[in-house]
Amino acid sequence: MNCKKIILLCAAILLLLLSACTASQGTEGPVGPAGPAGQPGPQGPPGDPAFASQSHIGSEQCGSCHESEYATFSLSGHPYKLIKITDGEPPQYPYDAITGGVQDPPEGYTWDDISYVIGGFGWKARFIDQGGYIITGDENATTQYNFANEDVGTEAGWVPYHAGEQKTYDCGSCHTTGFNPIGHQDGLEGITGTWALPGIQCEECHGPGSRHAEDPYGVRMVVDRSSQLCGHCHIRDNTAEIDADDGFIRHHEQFEEMFSSKHFAISCVTCHDPHASSKFADEEINPSYGIRQSCDSCHWQQNFQNNKKHLGVDCVDCHMPPLVKSAVGDIDIFTGDIASHLYSINPDPDATQFSEDGAFSEPYISLTYACMHCHNGQRASEKDLETLSDMATGYHTPPLPTPEPTLEPSLETTPEQTPTAQPSS
Repeated sequence: MNCKKIILLCAAILLLLLSACTASQGTEGPVGPAGPAGQPGPQGPPGDPAFASQSHIGSEQCGSCHESEYATFSLSGHPYKLIKITDGEPPQYPYDAITGGVQDPPEGYTWDDISYVIGGFGWKARFIDQGGYIITGDENATTQYNFANEDVGTEAGWVPYHAGEQKTYDCGSCHTTGFNPIGHQDGLEGITGTWALPGIQCEECHGPGSRHAEDPYGVRMVVDRSSQLCGHCHIRDNTAEIDADDGFIRHHEQFEEMFSSKHFAISCVTCHDPHASSKFADEEINPSYGIRQSCDSCHWQQNFQNNKKHLGVDCVDCHMPPLVKSAVGDIDIFTGDIASHLYSINPDPDATQFSEDGAFSEPYISLTYACMHCHNGQRASEKDLETLSDMATGYHTPPLPTPEPTLEPSLETTPEQTPTAQPSS
């Protein structure tokens, strides 16, 4: 075969191949079986949490729509649980005219040295320095300010608070809104955690409100009426134990007290308006100290009192005595500065209020605290426990009605008639 023939043959083959490439594509064949899975790829960065699309907007904005609730809430202690000091100005509270307010920081400090004030609404105030630590001072310092208390008989003044110790501020979970345990608020190393807003604002109980504010009818806020919500903060340690110290139940333990009482069957908001103050009343906004239901709404059968001298005594005077101490208490007259939520009175004169070591309270109110915070010789006549027990036993049981008199039997007797003799036949 000569070269010319070879070239022609190659050209023919090339033309054949080109014509095959330019032909129309045939129908797609069936899909083959899937191959084996490949190795997993690297994990991507974490996404935003589910609530990241919402933010806290502040109670003032809530009040632009919920005017009545905000007006009541603004006079309660919740939003003032923690106050940020700005420009060296002292904090202000709704009832400064009654309490005298918090005029000065601890001795040796100015308001420029204070980052936050803890409390100050109605019982006491503590102070956080510019490092984020609670001010405790040296071993002789007095750095907690207590308000005057007429019931206990104490004047306003300074008392020690963990004097000589270093105290970090780790109370943000119950003193702030939108708390996060990670980090240090304002970069202050003495503060554990961060928060969106200081104090217990609307959104601490109802959740962040930004989306609700944008779409109030389409996005609902959290409305939780359970006692467990209140118990998130009104609790100390073990729910089944009521912590005590120095002859009084320790403060913010209402949930433990309720848990140990029959009233745990109802909720806190059955009796309390959660937006209102139970410490101070306002004639227009909160005339009843936030009480929504009086005791006789349920306990109408216990209205009877087996003591005419007690006609001016209310149910709470005996069943919710000042058995709890937040700032001040006087054990000599069995009087603290917060009402108990145990309710049930044990009339046994030998019943004690606290465990043997005094660290825990019993789940009832003993006669010592139910009765002797009045019957101590200062407010009312002093009574011994046996006398008080006799009075407390059956105190709400009405006496049996006096039987109606019956006719007395006649003292006159009817003489028997002498039978008449019959004549003999």
